[in-house]
Amino acid sequence: MRVTKPAWVEHKGERENRCPIYSLSVHPDGTRLATGGLDRKVKIWSTLPILDQAAEADEANHKLLCTMSEHTGSVLAVRWAHHGRFLASGSDDAVVMIWGLDPDGGGRLWGSDEVNVENWKPLTRLVGHQADVVDIAWSRDDSMLASTGLDSKVWIWDGQTFERIRRIDQHEGFVKGVCWDPVGNYLATQSDDKTVKIWDTETWALVQTVSEPFKNSGHATFFRRLSWSPDGAFIAASNAKNGPVFVAAVIEREGWASEISFVGHANTIQVAAFNPRLFFRKGDAPGRATASCMLALGADDFSISIWRNTLHKPIVVLHDIFGRNLLDLCWSNDGHQLYGCSEDGTICAISFDPEELPELGEPDKTQLVLDEYEFHPQRKVNRPILSAPAPSISNGFGPSSTSSTQVNVLQPRKSKPGDNRRRINLSKTGEREVQQPSRGTFAPPSAQPPQPSMSNGGMSAFDAPIQPFASSSQHQASTARMFQDAHMAFADGERETSTGEPSRGHKRKASLLSDIDRQPKGRMMSSAQTRAAIELREIRAPRVTFPSSSGGGSAGRTLPVPSVQTVVRAKPRDGTDETIYIEAHNATTAKGKNKVVYAQGGQDIWVDYVQSAVLAAGVSKSFSAVACEDGEVVCYSTAGIHLFRAKLDSPASEIAARGHMLLIITAGCRVHVFDTKSRQAQAVFTPTSLSSLLDPPSSSSTPSRPLEIARVDIRPNGVPIVITSEPSAYAYDPTAHSWAPIITPFLLSGSHSTESRRASQIQPTRGPLAELEAEILSAWKGSEEGDKPEWWDEAMEMGYLENKLRAAVLLESREEYKATLLRYAQVLGREGFRARGEELVKDLVGPIYQ
Repeated sequence: MRVTKPAWVEHKGERENRCPIYSLSVHPDGTRLATGGLDRKVKIWSTLPILDQAAEADEANHKLLCTMSEHTGSVLAVRWAHHGRFLASGSDDAVVMIWGLDPDGGGRLWGSDEVNVENWKPLTRLVGHQADVVDIAWSRDDSMLASTGLDSKVWIWDGQTFERIRRIDQHEGFVKGVCWDPVGNYLATQSDDKTVKIWDTETWALVQTVSEPFKNSGHATFFRRLSWSPDGAFIAASNAKNGPVFVAAVIEREGWASEISFVGHANTIQVAAFNPRLFFRKGDAPGRATASCMLALGADDFSISIWRNTLHKPIVVLHDIFGRNLLDLCWSNDGHQLYGCSEDGTICAISFDPEELPELGEPDKTQLVLDEYEFHPQRKVNRPILSAPAPSISNGFGPSSTSSTQVNVLQPRKSKPGDNRRRINLSKTGEREVQQPSRGTFAPPSAQPPQPSMSNGGMSAFDAPIQPFASSSQHQASTARMFQDAHMAFADGERETSTGEPSRGHKRKASLLSDIDRQPKGRMMSSAQTRAAIELREIRAPRVTFPSSSGGGSAGRTLPVPSVQTVVRAKPRDGTDETIYIEAHNATTAKGKNKVVYAQGGQDIWVDYVQSAVLAAGVSKSFSAVACEDGEVVCYSTAGIHLFRAKLDSPASEIAARGHMLLIITAGCRVHVFDTKSRQAQAVFTPTSLSSLLDPPSSSSTPSRPLEIARVDIRPNGVPIVITSEPSAYAYDPTAHSWAPIITPFLLSGSHSTESRRASQIQPTRGPLAELEAEILSAWKGSEEGDKPEWWDEAMEMGYLENKLRAAVLLESREEYKATLLRYAQVLGREGFRARGEELVKDLVGPIYQ
């Protein structure tokens, strides 16, 4: 079993802080995970980088696939249909939204830096609830959709046309959970009126009300998510109590008895979720008598427990896996992965290896068990008639259907009646076609809607069986199948007649390859004249004045400021693109202009002018910045837009850019870090002083001069690094508001591995810590070692490793943290320090580090 918590799966609030994730659902083929959060968005993530560590490290694998922001309230429930073509979401805005994949969509999300790799569009809005929609569920055959809300109502919708089938209003409190009987005979709902009600899906009559396990339950939980076992034998209901004990109640199908419960959690259980697969012991014939189930429970004690109904205790309990209440759980279709989300804004993925679940049955065995009930629904599911499809009409937003199965899709704006304007299309040969206005393009409301085209032997896109789970190697094939299905559903592509010619009345799509020469090119601010070689020389010393409040130390310490030179040039520090650089040409006369040029591949992209001479510059793939003599800093986007201007306390002494982060150290010893991702001056932390880092070592017996700054750098997470001439490396910890020593001579002198590393200069892992340590070792002259007191070597080696662990966390160097942790565990085992080992184990199995 493996537990992962990908920190990059998140929903962000207005202040860019992590906000609660209320619901999640994994696609039937296992390749996508949908989440809904407080930010009013639905997001779809690829599960490959969540489950595969190597895939997560590969930048070629997209993590976030799509962001949908059509809801106007927090998204409280997301659920995939079993056929995988539809995604349903429920929100605070009292609307259920049905989403479908647009195969021709994608691109940057408006008003955001997020890019949609896939484009899921709203097909229809289901309006009926008068308050928050808290939970939704698809029937096993996807013929119906149920939604519940804080208006105490339950709505039943047709799973294909999305018309209203039934409204149920017999609950006397908020309805916070719903689930379908896999056999198809019943629907179960759970409410704040402290009941679970069972409904007949044929007549919608109330079959049973179960209240005994919930008499002592509270009203404080956000959800009461319940689940029906895949064999149809019983329901696991959340938020139950057995006296003072928090339990999940078991409601048996035969007689609706509720005498059994799952006991063990220390607080209210909010969600129950059955594994969709059944379990059979080796040698047992598949049947109701031999089948068993697996259940996951999530509670307000921040933990998850996983049970088998044949055992008296859970097979695993994950304590403190979240920092706040757990809100939703879902299993993958193959039964090997369990996903959970929390109010703390994180998710977890629990993966089981096949050998850990040897009794897991195949999907066809589940169907054999359900067939034993011999339930035959009277309600027939309407499917498109394939023999005589109606003429095709594309609206570009939703699946087509017949008049008997009409879907109320969201329609784009159409031209007004009587609009006789001519339209010009480009043919494949590049010639213009002038089309007269078509009077039959959009059918009147009474006309029959179209049939989706069938390319799979006459089978509808909605008749396909439940999709099996896709392995990592099948992700591309699964995605290709989904896009093919989406092309049939959306039907907005070019249609051809039997003669091979495009059908009349449909917009012809331009070819990206054939039209590449016609694409308009943006205008660049390149120079019309060939740039002459510019002599690099010093113009003058900088004119610097310090305000009385500047200076970081008690003695008003200042840092040297670069002289004014004819040319100042900077390239990216990480070496990602050596062809990018920013260059400043300072005026050599009083009437001259100070010019800033951004170039790539030897060609000027844009030009700007600044009032004061440029002393230093920094550039990354995301932005560039210049620091001027008057203390002003100007930050640009890659296109030359002014992201922000900032007037600092004194001119810049050092500047560094990496990713979206900009580091500036002023002559007054002040450290500023700006995050440019929001395209404005957003400080990562309150400006701080580094004056204390330049104090001479206290261990020196003779007075010495203050230290100097040898080099500065900035990590992608906004943590600045300063290397002094001691030599020592420090990083600023924003949470502690202090400078943390990363590598110092004292720490190096106590490590057993120092001498061997000095001899070989080969680091066990590559990363920022290894580079810093190599730099410090090359500059360090060593120290004279005196007599070593008792336990000197052991204490110094552990102190060195413990400091390195903290440094790896601060610099977000995952591989170095792992390597150092293994080394630290080896030292504890070798020396027999049991107390430290127990604390280490407690830290590792406790709340997972984010």
